[in-house]
Amino acid sequence: MRRICIWGHPLSRSVMTMAGPRVRVVTDTVSDVPDDIARDLGITLIPMVIRFGDEQVRDRVEMDIKTFLARLAATKEPVRTSQPSPGEFIEAFRKAARGGATVVSIQPSMKFSGAYQTACIARDIVAQEGCRVEVVDTRNASMAQGWAVIEAARAALAGLPVEDVVERVKDVSRKVKTFLTLDTLAYLQRNGRLGRVQALLGALLQLKPILTVRDGELGLADAAVGASQVMSRLVLSIRRSISEGARVALAVVHVSAREKAEQLRDELGRLYDVVESLITETGPAIAANVGPGGFGAMLYEVD
Repeated sequence: MRRICIWGHPLSRSVMTMAGPRVRVVTDTVSDVPDDIARDLGITLIPMVIRFGDEQVRDRVEMDIKTFLARLAATKEPVRTSQPSPGEFIEAFRKAARGGATVVSIQPSMKFSGAYQTACIARDIVAQEGCRVEVVDTRNASMAQGWAVIEAARAALAGLPVEDVVERVKDVSRKVKTFLTLDTLAYLQRNGRLGRVQALLGALLQLKPILTVRDGELGLADAAVGASQVMSRLVLSIRRSISEGARVALAVVHVSAREKAEQLRDELGRLYDVVESLITETGPAIAANVGPGGFGAMLYEVD
């Protein structure tokens, strides 16, 4: 019998699924929740849309990250990502609500994506059919959003009411910290998130920015001069945000930088009591702006 552990309290998933959970969790692929975790926890992942000029494909369904990165490297044009359509949200909500379940839909920051607004449109439509959907803006993205999704799914499987599941999303979203570093500024500049002069100066000075998320927006936490300083400056930024020795759940994300991601995980493992960790390659929504060589951590203190 497969067992799921919610911070040390084992829960038999098979018992829960016989009756069906009272709450089901839906999110989008910006969350970077790995497919195996989504499957094990019963999370519905709605694919984001990737646009190469006039061509559009669905993340994870019609294009995997390996193929995406090859296309990204081969083009000089901006690569766009956009939220799923209202119809895709409506279909996912209807399916998740079967059997009378309440749906909790967990989206990235409104300042990163229009997914929250689109989910709200779909929520209002299915409400007329008797489906209850709670939509939450995590004010985060990638595995900072993903941790909220995972904890919500665990709470749902434990049989907690929807109010407690939503509160768990909000609690994790408040606690989680994001720190990312880029190997190049070219992709931010290409997609219009950085001026050409700024990108040129950054390249000339060999600046490696360390980015964070504040109030739902991407901002600068620090900068390293040259590749040799990146790891130490990144770890320093994290130490300034979370005290050494804290009990944390840690996700390390990367874009074609597995070795650096493993090094960061090991460095943080020496500083913190890591009760849960994973390493995953981030999806197109983040990778299109970060570019190859980018990596970082999303972590939060656990009780």
